[in-house]
Amino acid sequence: MKTKEFNASFGATAGCTMRLAQLAAPVQEGEEKPLVEGDAWFGSVTCAVELAQRHYDCVLQIKTNSSLFPKAYIETALENAPGGCKIVLTASHRGIPLVAIGYRYSTRTALLFVSTKNAGSTRPGKPYEMKFNDAFGNVVQRLVEHPEILSDFFQKSNSINKHNQLQQGDLALEKRWLTPYFCLHTTIIGMFIVICFPLCSPLL
Repeated sequence: MKTKEFNASFGATAGCTMRLAQLAAPVQEGEEKPLVEGDAWFGSVTCAVELAQRHYDCVLQIKTNSSLFPKAYIETALENAPGGCKIVLTASHRGIPLVAIGYRYSTRTALLFVSTKNAGSTRPGKPYEMKFNDAFGNVVQRLVEHPEILSDFFQKSNSINKHNQLQQGDLALEKRWLTPYFCLHTTIIGMFIVICFPLCSPLL
């Protein structure tokens, strides 16, 4: 990784994100800017700025790589806020207009994002469907207001992890076939089933 393009200047995560963006969605002159969306591994202000300078819009989640991001301010502002509250801040870094978003979807968790100015709207979008058990053990649902830019983000954010979710969560052979000698075999079988099932399902 250290010898790859962009890594020496911007770090491994930002460098990896820019390489992926250029390979997956090359910028075409005269066409709309490609939109890059990334979870907390990819997200940083540095990465957002470098993508913007290469004519990408982006929405990136911020977690540990919070340099230049007003993380402490946003977390303090949302500390006692109920689910559905958000805070939106704007600033420029190296001439690039950026938006910092803090969103609280529950009373315990605040999510942080940085985006380019034209990556999306912070007006209410599709609500988040929060499910929980009531006092009688029944599963109930509450709609929590979502900024539109984050609604779009979360609709796509689990695309890469769907196979892992199916294998480890829904199929979960490793949790049922507990004999240690079968561990590797169950993992391989689980991967095979998860990969083949979408191909076979139209025939069922």
